[in-house]
Amino acid sequence: MNYRHIKGNIFKSVSYMSGALTVLILIGILGTITVKGLPELSLSFIFSSESEIQGFGGAIGNAVIGTVFLSLLSTILATPLAIGTAVYLTKYSKGGIISRSLSFLLDVMSGTPSIVLGIFGLLLLVYYMNTFTGGFSLISGSIALAILILPVIERATEEAINRVPGDIEDASYALGATRWETIKLVTLPYALTGILTGIVLSIGRAAEESAVVILTAGYSQFFPEFGVSPSEKLIFGVKIAPFQDLIAALPITVYHSFEFPHLVSVSEGFAAAFVLIVIVMAINAVTRLIVWRRRIG
Repeated sequence: MNYRHIKGNIFKSVSYMSGALTVLILIGILGTITVKGLPELSLSFIFSSESEIQGFGGAIGNAVIGTVFLSLLSTILATPLAIGTAVYLTKYSKGGIISRSLSFLLDVMSGTPSIVLGIFGLLLLVYYMNTFTGGFSLISGSIALAILILPVIERATEEAINRVPGDIEDASYALGATRWETIKLVTLPYALTGILTGIVLSIGRAAEESAVVILTAGYSQFFPEFGVSPSEKLIFGVKIAPFQDLIAALPITVYHSFEFPHLVSVSEGFAAAFVLIVIVMAINAVTRLIVWRRRIG
């Protein structure tokens, strides 16, 4: 009996130490970024565009807006495909070779390094499809990010659909509803919490991505502008801004501070990293709030 208690206490101690070490590492990372970036943080630094400051760096407003645009647009592109794929695999697929192959490909996509997807986007979207995307642009970055986050949304949706009680769906069929009506009116509303969680987490995943954005979105020191202008290089002879225009992002700002320290101070990179972490933490807080409110409801 004493031996069993000793083993339990050892395991408990190891668990506590692991948790404490994880928290200390997190505090160390956040503390270092905060201390080194805090001197540069100001309202003008966060809300002004880099074009308003002489030289290179000095403001990240353009990168903040660009990060928001890239995250939202990529999620909008990926969500319908991800939900449709999850519905097919869970409700229409009969476990044949097509569904197994699709599931395998999703696993491969989720495990593919982001730099590989970035190179794929660079070749396909930036070079081969430049008459449509405009080369380095918001739409190129968003499509590449959509490919990156699609497995995240699909797996979250698939898991949420599998958690729907079968009795509820059987009752819908018993009342004369078709399979699509049951999915639309019963399954998806019941699984909405899990679906929303996957969508919001994918926004955070897209916001913090660096390799894909660097290789597809380019960089701009200006705030994104909306408008249509003539361009002979693009399809239909028009350029639609900001979709076919260069866009900035916070991960690129952080990269610039370490790649060009003689132009952008390292403290500005830490300040941009701090803002990026705050954005990601806010997104995760929204996710938890959604889950909490849905559980109460």
